[in-house]
Amino acid sequence: MQPPRLPDNEAQRLRTLHRLELLDSLPEIEFDQLTELAARLFDVPTALISLVDVDRQWFKSARGLDCRETPRDVSFCGHVVADDRPLVVEDTQLDARFRDNPLVDRIDGIRFYAGHPLRPLDGHVVGTLCLIDTRPRRFDARQQESLAMLAAQAEELIRLHLAHRKAQSRERRHHRQQTLLRVLHQGITDYRALMSGRRLWDFLMEALRELTGSDYALIGEVLHEAEGPALKIHAITDLSWNAQSRRLMEQLRSGDMRLTNPGSLLGRVFAHGDTIITDDLANHPLRGGFPPGHPPIHNYLGVPIVHDGRVIGMYATANSDDGYSPETVAWLEPFNATCALLINLYRQFSERDRIQQEITRARDQAERASRAKSDFLSAMSHELRTPLNAILGFAQLLANGRRDPLSERQQRQVAQIRSSGEHLLALINDILDLSRIEAGRMTLALEAVSVRDICDAALESLAPLAREAAVTLHGPAETADPCVLADPTRLKQVLLNLLSNAIKYNRPEGRVVVTLAEHGDTLRVSVEDTGVGISEARIAELFQPFNRLEAEGSTIEGTGIGLTLTRQLIEQMHGRIGVTSEKDAGSRFWIELRRADDAPAGDPEPPPAALETRFKKEASDA
Repeated sequence: MQPPRLPDNEAQRLRTLHRLELLDSLPEIEFDQLTELAARLFDVPTALISLVDVDRQWFKSARGLDCRETPRDVSFCGHVVADDRPLVVEDTQLDARFRDNPLVDRIDGIRFYAGHPLRPLDGHVVGTLCLIDTRPRRFDARQQESLAMLAAQAEELIRLHLAHRKAQSRERRHHRQQTLLRVLHQGITDYRALMSGRRLWDFLMEALRELTGSDYALIGEVLHEAEGPALKIHAITDLSWNAQSRRLMEQLRSGDMRLTNPGSLLGRVFAHGDTIITDDLANHPLRGGFPPGHPPIHNYLGVPIVHDGRVIGMYATANSDDGYSPETVAWLEPFNATCALLINLYRQFSERDRIQQEITRARDQAERASRAKSDFLSAMSHELRTPLNAILGFAQLLANGRRDPLSERQQRQVAQIRSSGEHLLALINDILDLSRIEAGRMTLALEAVSVRDICDAALESLAPLAREAAVTLHGPAETADPCVLADPTRLKQVLLNLLSNAIKYNRPEGRVVVTLAEHGDTLRVSVEDTGVGISEARIAELFQPFNRLEAEGSTIEGTGIGLTLTRQLIEQMHGRIGVTSEKDAGSRFWIELRRADDAPAGDPEPPPAALETRFKKEASDA
C-alpha cells in the first residue's frame, strides 16, 4: 500500500480547512442532497464529501456509509489532496498503490474510486467529492466532467456554509455587544439598587454567563488576610447533585467558607492574579479530581479583577459552546473594569452600613444609658430631697429657737448647715431639671410674658447677694414694656442663673447691667458684668455640664450645670443664647426670644434659618 504524501502547502491548506468551520459540524440537508444526487446520477452505492484533516478524513456528507471518518493514511482522498488533481481508479485490485489497502482488502472493500478535488477558498484542496463502488467499472471523460460540475456545486455549498457561519458569528457578536453595553449601563446607572441584598453578585454572575455563553459561573471577592489571600464567593451557579453537595453550595453562597489554596485553578487566579484559559480541562495540570456525580466540565476561564495593581476579586466560567480564548478576555475588559468599580462601591457601602449599624447600636446604648441616668437622677433627687428638707427644717428650727438660744458660734455653724443644704438642694433641682429636659419629659407653658417684670423680680431676689459681694445691679432702662413668648417660671430661672453668675464672678465694686433691645421680631436680653472674663479659647466649654472653667478650685459656689440648663431651657422656648467675653474685662451673656406681639397664636416653632444665621453673626460681632 502506498500512503498519500503530504502536499508542499500542507500548513496553508490546513489553515484554509479550519477557516471553513466545517469539521465536526452537524449534518446539513443541502450537502446530503448533493451526495444523494451524485449516487443516483452515477449509479454508485456510495458518494462522499470528504474533508482531509491532519490525520483523518472526515465526511461532511456520507451517502451509503455508516461511519463519519477514516484514517488519512489509508484514504484515497489523501492522494487527490497530495496531487491536487482528480483521481480515478477503475479497479483497485489492479492498482499497486491500493490493492493491499485495508479498505480494499475485504469482502465489501472498495473496487472503484473516482474523486474530484474541492477548492472552495484560496485555491487550496481541502477535500473531495468522491464516488465509491464495490465492483470495478469504467469512468469516461464525460462522467469525469459531470463529477467536476457536481464538485463545483459542492464548493459553492461550502462557501455558502462559511458565509452563513460568518453571518451567525456577526449576529452573535452584535448580540453579545448589545448585552455587554446593557450590562455596563445597568451596572453604572442602577448601582444603588444593586447594592441591596445579594442583587449585585447575582446580577454580575448571570451577566457573565450570558456574555460568555457559559453553563456555569462564579464571582467572588478576594480578601487579603494575615494568612494570605482568600476567596469569598458571593454568587455561584448551582453545581449540586446530592444533599451533601447542596450543603456545600449553600456554604459557598453564604460566604461562610473561604477558599485559600493558592495552587488550584481558582487559586492561581485569586492568589497570583493569573488568567487561566483551557479548552481541555480534563488534561490541565492544575485540574483537581471531581467527585462522582459532579457535572462534567469541558472548558474553563478564570480572570482576576484588579484595582490599582491589587487583586480585589475574580470570576470564572465553564462549559461555553464557543470556547474561551485571549480574545474573549480582551473583549471582557469593560466588564472587568465595571466589576472592579462595583466591588469597590460594594465595599464602601458595606463599610458605611457597618458604621451606621455601630452608630445605631451606640445611639441605642446611649439612649438606654441616658434613660437610666435620667431615671437614676430623678429617683436620687427625690430620695435626697426628703432627708435634705428635713435637715434644712431642723436647721431653721435651731436657728429660730427661743427656749434654748444658740450661741454665736452655734449660729454660725447652723447658718453653714443651711447654706450648704440650700446649695445642695439647688444642685439637686438643677440636675432634676436637666434630666427631665434630656429625657423629653419637661413641658413648658409658653405665653406672653413681660420681660421687665421678670427682670425686676430677679434683680430684687438677688439684691442681698449683690450687696454682700459689693456689686451694683442696674436694671433695664425705663422704656416700653416688651413681651416675649416664654414660660415665666423658666424665664425667671434663666435670668436668675445669668445674674447670679454675673455677681459671683464679678470683682468688688463691680457692676451688672441688664439691657433690653429689639431685633426684628425678637427681643434680646443682655446681662453684662465687669468681672474676670473668660479667655476666648475656653468660651466653647462654657455650656458643657459640670465644667466650671477657672473656678474649679475657687471658693465661689457653683454646680457647673447652670449654663447647660440655661441653654436647654432657652432652646426649649425656641430662643437662642450667646456670650462675648474678654479676659480681665468682663462678659456679656445674652438671650433672644420671639416677641409675643409678633408670634402667631399657639406657634411654638423655632426661629427660621435666616434668624439663626443673624444670631450667629451678631454673637461674633458683639
